[in-house]
Amino acid sequence: MGSLHGGNGGEDPSSPGSDGLPDLPPEWAVVIPDDLAELDREAVALRREQRRSSRRSRWRKRLGVGSPSADGESPPVGAPLLIMSIAIIAALTSLFAITLSTRAAPVAEPKPIATPASTQQMIDLTLSDAQGKEVHIRQTLPAVILLLDGCTCGQLIADTVKYAPPRVSVLVVDRTAPVLPSAVHATALADPEQALLATYAGGVDRQPVPGAVPTAVLVNSEGTVAATVRPATAVSSFQAKLFEIAG
Repeated sequence: MGSLHGGNGGEDPSSPGSDGLPDLPPEWAVVIPDDLAELDREAVALRREQRRSSRRSRWRKRLGVGSPSADGESPPVGAPLLIMSIAIIAALTSLFAITLSTRAAPVAEPKPIATPASTQQMIDLTLSDAQGKEVHIRQTLPAVILLLDGCTCGQLIADTVKYAPPRVSVLVVDRTAPVLPSAVHATALADPEQALLATYAGGVDRQPVPGAVPTAVLVNSEGTVAATVRPATAVSSFQAKLFEIAG
């Protein structure tokens, strides 16, 4: 009896091979390792890679980033991350602006300036001292008149008395007769209308303010106002003028 052949004249494809099994594609081959422990290690590595992949996937979802593309490149950052970055930049910018605006600017101390008086002749004025006695200013010349404008200025008064020549009177004037330091030989006068302040320091109807800027008015024996010094915070700012008006 003849053998069966396929329609193309080859062997019957259903006939078993040399091992009794039909022929299979090579990629279908299953390799069974000799050591089962090696198979367990591969299973552990596979599970670890799956966990790592799961974590990466969760973080991509939180940050709004999609999964990597087929070529392995990560997609661009998502909108939530971009909004977060803009918000952080805006907050830092605002904080910097607030810090810059609240930073205290250095305050320059005003320099004492001796200027010619607005009225060259001393105004004819009579004021009252602490005991209510009237004092005609023209009769006290030459004199340095300290217009306190609310300033206590104890050190300034004491230094002015100390450095003034014997012939120069020291008059201390405010809206009410100021209290002078002990052992200071000066005359405290009350000027309720602040006439001297308005004439020689530009003050008009100002209320006394503690720590206000004092003014020194220096008048010679002829009644001529040699200079006004404002601010007169120290006797050094008008000490030279004291000797000029002394004659």
